[in-house]
Amino acid sequence: MEEVEGVKKRVKGKENRYGKRYGLEVKLRCVKLRLEEGIPVSLLSKEVGCTLLPTVQKIQESQPIEEVYLIRDEVANMVWGIETRIILPSGISKSGSKAALELHSHYRHIAKKGNALSTETENENQNEKKANINYQIMGTVPENWIPFVPVHKDNDCREIQLRRASMPRIIDNKDMEKIKEKIKPRTVLLSTNPQVPYLIYEEEVPRAGVRIYQSYQRTRWYKGKVVNWVGIKKQTGRDEGASGLAFDQIVPIKKAK
Repeated sequence: MEEVEGVKKRVKGKENRYGKRYGLEVKLRCVKLRLEEGIPVSLLSKEVGCTLLPTVQKIQESQPIEEVYLIRDEVANMVWGIETRIILPSGISKSGSKAALELHSHYRHIAKKGNALSTETENENQNEKKANINYQIMGTVPENWIPFVPVHKDNDCREIQLRRASMPRIIDNKDMEKIKEKIKPRTVLLSTNPQVPYLIYEEEVPRAGVRIYQSYQRTRWYKGKVVNWVGIKKQTGRDEGASGLAFDQIVPIKKAK
């Protein structure tokens, strides 16, 4: 087996065609042998003569357990954080759009039970003809779309930041005044301390958007030691998008068949 001292003796005094000694090659070869012996990289900086960062050659990465897309919506003049993957209380990762649809359907089912008696009473008292259209004050978006609205920086009337906001949970437009619950994010990536505003710089969300995801990562360290951790990465997104959010609209009434 090759040893460090043997490498140093064998190349001692040799020069290359540029008239320089094989100093760097020898140092790197010695470092490789030291690593095979299990010596940490941090202890080999003096032998090489430069700083060696503790890096690994390969990292095993799982599928994203949480994933968020930040996109610009120029029509609504805001930024949306779309939760495409979330973690359920059971620890299982699930599609954010499916989870949002299931939760919204659950709330609608509860609302229908509570409004069953009042609806029957209203139908008995209404003798006039109903119109074919309805005035809608505000539309809605899927519950996995979290809004970010522009706000001014403190003591600055020019520069702005993006602050995370909340959409109201609209089950029935007739009962908008009674609904006080707001939709909150279900991912760690968009959650924070309720007492502290969630702010991001405007330049962090370009026109192409941003993809942020969280995944489990695994690698091996010295002497075969296994290291596991949860990492977060940021990549370029998938261009702009449109939420379809609108205000003050006349919409047709869906008649029961």
